[in-house]
Amino acid sequence: MIPEAEYPESELRKYNILVSGDTASQQDSPLQYVQEYGRQGQIAKVKKTIKKIQTTHTASTILRRHISERSWTLRNWYRHIHWKNFTLIILCPIIGLILCFSYNARPYKQTLYFTAFLHCCTLMSVNVLYHRYLSHSSFDIESEKLVFVLAALASGAGITSAKNWCSSHRAHHRYCDVSDIDPHNIRRGFLFSHCGWMIIIHNLKVSRAIRESKLDELPNKKVVKWQADNYVLLFITVGLMIPSLICGWFWNDYIGGLIYAGFFKTALAQHSIFATSSFGHTIGTRPYNDGKSPRNNVLLNLITLGEGNLNFHYEFPMDYRNSNVWCEFDPTRWLIKLLCCLHCVRGLKKTSNSTVEMSYVQQQQKLIDNKRSQLNWGIPIEKLPVFSPDEFRRLAEKSENRFLVVVSGIIHDITPFAKDHPGGLPLIKAAHGKDATTAFNGAVYQHSNAARNLLATMRIGALGGSETLFWKQQRIENKSVPIDNDTDGNKIVRSGAQETMNKIYGGTADAA
Repeated sequence: MIPEAEYPESELRKYNILVSGDTASQQDSPLQYVQEYGRQGQIAKVKKTIKKIQTTHTASTILRRHISERSWTLRNWYRHIHWKNFTLIILCPIIGLILCFSYNARPYKQTLYFTAFLHCCTLMSVNVLYHRYLSHSSFDIESEKLVFVLAALASGAGITSAKNWCSSHRAHHRYCDVSDIDPHNIRRGFLFSHCGWMIIIHNLKVSRAIRESKLDELPNKKVVKWQADNYVLLFITVGLMIPSLICGWFWNDYIGGLIYAGFFKTALAQHSIFATSSFGHTIGTRPYNDGKSPRNNVLLNLITLGEGNLNFHYEFPMDYRNSNVWCEFDPTRWLIKLLCCLHCVRGLKKTSNSTVEMSYVQQQQKLIDNKRSQLNWGIPIEKLPVFSPDEFRRLAEKSENRFLVVVSGIIHDITPFAKDHPGGLPLIKAAHGKDATTAFNGAVYQHSNAARNLLATMRIGALGGSETLFWKQQRIENKSVPIDNDTDGNKIVRSGAQETMNKIYGGTADAA
């Protein structure tokens, strides 16, 4: 390249402007400057250099799309993968299987017992520390040493550090079932919500939501930071090496300890935790709120040692329990209660039974309303034609083979049921063209609810002058008009109809 000292300063400025892509200065070719001030033998080098500079500048001005917004191809597939999580979740079990078949390792009985015990300890540490303490602040831990021990044990699960996991979990609570923001949204597929969300690079909206959640205050910052900075080393040490050394030291099963208490225990703990994101959002009941996907699952409760009642948890996230029923299987809750008795934790947060029952009743009321709207209650009263007393009398006189009666101000044609009436046809004939309200309500026989519902399907009109009676009946029966008060006159408050409910949502989501 020609030395800059051989060009005047003014010409160098023009040359730089030209190379940088200024369209106003591109009328003259860069070679004109080179031919005027340079040696002919160096023209080719300058031309090549100019072309390289222009190409580089053009490429830098192109706004590249994030990898999550690009299609998977043979050239970029590896960029879609989160390789650190891929190694922990996919490769670790594969390595365990390879070692198992390579060494034909049959586990000792003691190794299997130790694996089960270590799995429970690891899972309980994640439940207590990651979930109920750090993510939801369900209680306070007085001893930092206890947090240190739980953080070390939880590292053996291989589900990333507490800082990262809590951020993702809080973002999930804030934006549950929101397709573009929920980190493991069940609507993106069962496999994705199970473990795919940890293996595939997040899109920009999810990354932003997780990053915002990292700004939330976490207790015991020093321990959390220490675990995040040393997570890989902790996983290798606590999750793999120590189990192998324990099994080898006590019953001479180093390989079995590494395979079963190390790799296989890690895989079992991981998928037990992942199951709450997949099975916990697809299979089970929703007794407290069916507006979102989380469900209560008895089997999942057993697998996760108390984390299976997701419908309860998402409705009352700060409760240290996973159910308000004392006999519900929740070992994590029992451990927290034991630690409280030992004065290791304090300030257990518990939702009152009244609040829990209110949500339960509202959800059941919603189910009843939905079912009620699907039933045949007869022609809606507001759509019935209104007959004056004289018109009804003339109609009854003309109806020789029909039986018309008035009950609560509503005219019914009970001809189809006349022959099947338990009281006999003479009673039907005696009530034809008359008001049978008194007889129907107990003077002759106090009819059942089933009889009243059957009678409602035989409506043909309303009797003028009885509006008070039949509009009251309409209020009770009309499927499109919900009942406001119960039988005792108390107001029924439905889910979403509370006085504090704000129908217009702001940009800030509720806290997890």
